[in-house]
Amino acid sequence: MKQKIQRILNIIMGSFIGVFIGSGLYRYWHFRKYPDLYIMQSAPWYTGILVQGLFTLVLLAVCLIIKVVLIKNVGAMKKAALILGIIFLFLTFTGGGYVLVNHGQVNAGYAIIPGIWAIICFGYYQSKK
Repeated sequence: MKQKIQRILNIIMGSFIGVFIGSGLYRYWHFRKYPDLYIMQSAPWYTGILVQGLFTLVLLAVCLIIKVVLIKNVGAMKKAALILGIIFLFLTFTGGGYVLVNHGQVNAGYAIIPGIWAIICFGYYQSKK
């Protein structure tokens, strides 16, 4: 039963990634073909891609956490370290996107601090094998 759930989660995660890549490529093509449509907007043309990317990251993080919970051969501390590592990795990418959207005018710590904690959590997980 758990194998089927793992396969279904893999299919869902692959679908989310495929939809994100396909719609991002379409939006880029649409912007290159019709740039005048995007001039009157107050936000840059790639804002929709960033929002969809953030939404995709949230869904992938949830699916990964569900997959970690279904692992049965791992102790509670290792599962907690892996789940926290996934959450901090998500926060790292979110913080990096926030810094990039603001053209580097905000503190880079939004990405660096969760990144350090992600490395610590994944390092703990790897050391307990």
